[in-house]
Amino acid sequence: MYNSHTGKQSSRKSPIWKNLQGTPRQPTNVECRYYVMRFMRDIIHDPAPAFEKKFDKRKEPVVYIQEHIDEVKLEWAEFVNKQLQNNN
Repeated sequence: MYNSHTGKQSSRKSPIWKNLQGTPRQPTNVECRYYVMRFMRDIIHDPAPAFEKKFDKRKEPVVYIQEHIDEVKLEWAEFVNKQLQNNN
């Protein structure tokens, strides 16, 4: 995207975007950052390289319960706390 914005030619192919029907959906618009972080975490920890197939085949989206969201919040808080301690 940077190359196309700056007018530079790239030897890479353009990305192919896929809309996966079974991806998690947040119930309101206030949890989006935690949903994205949890989804990214699930992708990273998934041992199967074709994670998109898992979410594309679902008829209903994955729903994260509050415990899943709280787990991401705790991991984020621990990470930030560690960074703050390392900078002092």
